[in-house]
Amino acid sequence: MTRRVFREHCLRMMFCISFYEEEEERIEQIERYLELEEEAEEESFSVEAIELSERDKLKKRMEDIIGSIGYIDEKLAKVTTGAIYRHFKNKEALFFALIEEEYNYTLDVVSDVEKRSEQKTIRIDSDLVDDEVIIENLFLETMLFVDYMYAHFDNFKLIFACSKGSQVENFIEDITERYTAKNMKLILFNTKQEQIITEIKEFEVHVITKGYITSLCECILHDIPHDNVGEYIRSIVVFQYYGWQGLMKKNNK
Repeated sequence: MTRRVFREHCLRMMFCISFYEEEEERIEQIERYLELEEEAEEESFSVEAIELSERDKLKKRMEDIIGSIGYIDEKLAKVTTGAIYRHFKNKEALFFALIEEEYNYTLDVVSDVEKRSEQKTIRIDSDLVDDEVIIENLFLETMLFVDYMYAHFDNFKLIFACSKGSQVENFIEDITERYTAKNMKLILFNTKQEQIITEIKEFEVHVITKGYITSLCECILHDIPHDNVGEYIRSIVVFQYYGWQGLMKKNNK
């Protein structure tokens, strides 16, 4: 287990014990956390499976932390706003520092999709490729990002629900604009390949694209359990796939 993963487990356990005052109750919550992690070790959103040899080490570290909570609280009580702003210029800088990793990762995902779209020179013929195969591939690709969101659930919740007034306030809209441009290029490429004219408007593409992106965010905003999110995402992918097909047929001449 790396130091980063070890630290993340400790932070999760600190959150769990923060609701309890008595030391005995806190120790009980730590043991409960370790039991739950063992049960969830196959889940993709688990930080990392905890080896048996590392459980005692984690438990000992948390017991040491619990023993120091009184001292830590005393020190934290002396921390002023000025001390915080010596490290962060303002509240916006502090907020961005919390979500910077997730923000940059998402932009990298979008950039990767854009690059792969630019490299597509052969139209997928739905008569030759089974719809279910295409849908399954789209579903698996979408779930890669959804699983990442669940692995960083709290920070994505901050981005989606608490970013007003920050530099990432228009995060969803910015992503939508980039995906809209990508989708328009694919539409124009396909219509050119088929030698047909499309009447579909860019604003229509924008609205549909934003609906898709927003629907992915909804699973975080509404705290959909990870065990259930796959079914939800599959429905979105199916709806998008056949919806785009219907829209293209309606607008192509």
